[in-house]
Amino acid sequence: MAISPPSDIVMDVARAAEPADVEAARAALARRAGAAGGTFSIDQTASVDAGSVLSRAAADKAEAANPAKKFQRFEAMVLTTFIQNMMPKDTEGVYGKGLAGDMWKSQLAEKVADVMAAHGGIGIARSMLADHYLDGKHKVPVGPVGGGPEKAEIDQQTRLSTSLVDELERKAARSMTGDDTTIKTDIKI
Repeated sequence: MAISPPSDIVMDVARAAEPADVEAARAALARRAGAAGGTFSIDQTASVDAGSVLSRAAADKAEAANPAKKFQRFEAMVLTTFIQNMMPKDTEGVYGKGLAGDMWKSQLAEKVADVMAAHGGIGIARSMLADHYLDGKHKVPVGPVGGGPEKAEIDQQTRLSTSLVDELERKAARSMTGDDTTIKTDIKI
């Protein structure tokens, strides 16, 4: 099957568009071309799969409504790498040799990973979704993602607490060993 990428892409877009929009585009092109008629026609009966017609912006808009899809795609990408590394290396008899064989092999790994991720995968997407909570309708990340003065104050208190615990451990260790020598430090608690 031979394809002509520029015209196939144009035809896919034209098939997906409303007929009135196609006619308006045809008229605008005819005006620009000096009213020279073209042989641009659309086969409305041709089947078009939804994946080839959706633009990237439409796909992003659909994903924004369902953020779990983004995490699922990420998990599928990670699983693809895992599966590719687990597949046998000497498979020229199955997939073919050279670049074509590598492409078939990577496509198989990608499709297997997509199916695995769609059915729950190994929990990467679920874990990433669990790191967020809903505040009304807004998803808020859990953890030290945000900054600000509150975060700086908490970090300072954590450092001070850690220093105090370390100093108490040193004193306890010295009292257990009977070592009465003190170690001079410049740290003030």
